[in-house]
Formats: sequence, C-alpha cells, structure tokens
Amino acid sequence: MDLDVFWDLVESSATATSDQHERRLWLTSRLAALPPADILGFETLSSASRGRVNTFSHWHAAYVLCDGLCSAEQFFAFQSWVVGLGRSVLREVAAVPDALADVPAVRTLLAVGADSWPDSAWPLWAGLGRVSHDAFFEATGRSLENALKVLGCVRVTDAGPFTGAVWDLDSPLEAAVRLPRLWELSQGLEEAA
Repeated sequence: MDLDVFWDLVESSATATSDQHERRLWLTSRLAALPPADILGFETLSSASRGRVNTFSHWHAAYVLCDGLCSAEQFFAFQSWVVGLGRSVLREVAAVPDALADVPAVRTLLAVGADSWPDSAWPLWAGLGRVSHDAFFEATGRSLENALKVLGCVRVTDAGPFTGAVWDLDSPLEAAVRLPRLWELSQGLEEAA
C-alpha cells in the first residue's frame, strides 16, 4: 500500500462518519477487501504515522490538552487520534507539537474543558490500532501479529520509549515555555502567573 492510498482511506473514513467506532468498522471493511499485503502495508504506515508523534513533547501536548489525564496507554490512542485528523494535521503537529493549538477540534475541546467532555469527545482513538488486525483476520483467518513476525516486523501496540529530554509534565512553567499556544488555550497562563 502506498502512502497516498493510506491517507485516502484514513481521511475518507472521517468523511464517511465522525463516530470513531463507525470509522473503525468502515476502515476495517475497506481493508478486508484488499489483498493481505495491502493490509500489512496499512499497519506499517499506521505505525509509522503514530511514530511521528511518539515523542515526550507530543505526550506533553496530549497531557496539556487532556488536563493531565493522559497515561501511556491513552497517549497511544491520542497518537492514533492525531493520525485520524489527517495527513496535513499530522505533518504540522509532528513538526511542532504546539501546532495542536491550530487544530479546530482541539480548540473546541479546550473551549469547554476536559471535565465537560463526554467519553466520545476525548481526543483518543484506540480503535485505529485494531483496524489492521481485524481486517487481516477477516480477510485471511490468520493473525496479523504472526504475519508481521514472519516478515521480521513487530506490531507497535503502545507508546514509547521516548528519546531526548524529559521534564515534569505537571509543571505549568514547562508547559508555558514548551507549548505556549496550547497552554494559553488551556488557560494555563492564568495559573502560571
């Protein structure tokens, strides 16, 4: 599967429905109709895309957005959510985590605050991590993990490990310095003052 087909599928799923569960089912059905090699390719590209935002800086951005409620498991789902926002958003956020402040969905979430989000609004999409697995099994009756192992690949199922500097995620000063626009939107500057 080439990168353009991958992004066409991801972005078309968002056009088809905004419900994450329905997006997962939509993607799974489309992938299951493709040759197994394309399903493996989708998994590889999905993992590589999540990997572009698998840094401590991105975890910090997710932590700020989610008002401190972002475990490593949730961060993995957050990475998938960012991928689900589309190619251009991923490109911008991968380059600069603070670019999340420009994403309309993020601005909407921050405007109401995490304590008001219904479960369906959280910026997490764990289902994307299951799409390739489910589609491969549906298409072949076999395990995606075993197929990847035969090919010498390891399926990425969680976030980390991170490279580079780490810092205190709970520090308002670190957030204000490292993610100034996102922090300001989260109204953190008032707390830091």
